Amino acid sequence: MKFTKENIVFLLENVGGSENIEKISHCISRMRFKLVDITKANTEEIKKQKWCKGVLIVGGEYQVVIGTEIESFYKMFLKTTGINENANDELKTKKQKMTFIMFVSSIFSPIMILLVVYGMWEMVRTPFFLSSNSTEIPTLIEINSFMELISKGLSWFIVMAVCWSTFRVMGGTPIIGLAIGAILISPMLTPLSALDLDGGKTIIQAMNEHGWKIFGNAVFPWKVSFEGLVIPMIFVGLLGVFIERGMNKVNLGGARMLIQPMVVIAGTVIVTMFTIAPAGLIITNYMSISFNFLMTHNITKYIFSPLIGMLYAPMVVFGLHRTITPILMQDILKFNGSFIMGLMIISNICLAVGCLTFGRLNKNCKEVKNIAYSNGISAFIAGVTEPAIYSISLKYLFPLIASAIGTYFGCLLYTSAGVWTNAAPFGILGIIGFASTIPQGINVEQWAGGSIVWGTLSVILGISITIFMTIVLSQVKYFKERTNKILFDEYGFTPELKQKSIFKFKGNKNGKIK
Repeated sequence: MKFTKENIVFLLENVGGSENIEKISHCISRMRFKLVDITKANTEEIKKQKWCKGVLIVGGEYQVVIGTEIESFYKMFLKTTGINENANDELKTKKQKMTFIMFVSSIFSPIMILLVVYGMWEMVRTPFFLSSNSTEIPTLIEINSFMELISKGLSWFIVMAVCWSTFRVMGGTPIIGLAIGAILISPMLTPLSALDLDGGKTIIQAMNEHGWKIFGNAVFPWKVSFEGLVIPMIFVGLLGVFIERGMNKVNLGGARMLIQPMVVIAGTVIVTMFTIAPAGLIITNYMSISFNFLMTHNITKYIFSPLIGMLYAPMVVFGLHRTITPILMQDILKFNGSFIMGLMIISNICLAVGCLTFGRLNKNCKEVKNIAYSNGISAFIAGVTEPAIYSISLKYLFPLIASAIGTYFGCLLYTSAGVWTNAAPFGILGIIGFASTIPQGINVEQWAGGSIVWGTLSVILGISITIFMTIVLSQVKYFKERTNKILFDEYGFTPELKQKSIFKFKGNKNGKIK
């Protein structure tokens, strides 16, 4: 869609003008405003615009859903309004409380594109990776090794970017956060994946082989690399910001530019290696183990996994899906895949199918058909579901319920069959992620045929049930009346009624029509 200057001016005026904007940013599909006075926003008028896929308020943040073309819209907004791109740091008029969900969302929003790129690249690399492990053809082995250069670089930078983003969100100096992140994934340190846990060794016993003997024979602190430790890196960023704030209160005169960055970086790294690193290594490892246990245990997997999949789309509505992101990223960086990723792929595909089916059912209303098809295809192919959710699924409600039911049964089969998903895109192309083998350390019984067969069948089952339930629910009186009212109010569209329902009138005793 081509955006115009009038679109930008309209949005600016209806969020209360530039003086009402405290912060501005964007994620993969939404404009995100922190408004001084949120009541000044004219939400209903914004929703009526064709370029707007929906409006929601999450944790005090005003979000306008644009869709996959958000990048061009955001750049045009900055250029047209004259608002500086560093608005996050400069447009501050008063401090407001930040909720936990908003905090997590703000950290991971700018990083999500890297996770998408990582998934896409791993999809491209998968055939070479599998071939290099099953054959001894030197060319394939070398190509896979070369492609791993990009994979490793992205996985390292994602962790570094978490520290950078935490500094950015908390008002610190982002470049210092990036430097701290780089130090903590130095090749001098040992990642969790490189630990030798054979022979029943615990993590502590294994780490005792990798550490500094500063205090005599005692091995401490450990040489813990933060590669794959996404959640602990958030705490590192917070620590660095608090140290920087403390240094801001110290009168260093002209030496501030030299001394403060050094103290913040060195102080954060030293404190981290003695406290956050060992604690984060142990807690993160066992948190991941607990999560995977719930998804693989013979009893809990039939409850926990399908519910996560079914509730994923509704979680997107409230921004709660960001709480899963750290665990997902951690699994991907550690195992190059995750059980959770497959659940998300099935959920995204089912939601897209529900949206597309709705468009087909209401094909006579061209406006809503075009919206449903464009946003449904975006969700189906790229896994970008927000436009489909806010423009169709949540708005008309029954497509969201139908896709949740389809997702539940798709995820139930996915879990029962013991499917594992390698890093892959979040849409239909994510099926390539089912071409995988379960990594060491993950104990699960897998049905004959493997992940590729049962993962694909899980998607097909979810799609089939979603289509069926969307059609069935569309005939329910409440949903039919709700849909007809919205179509009439917003598009002036009146569904074609059967002849008998148009001319079926009842008369009173005088022959007058009631």
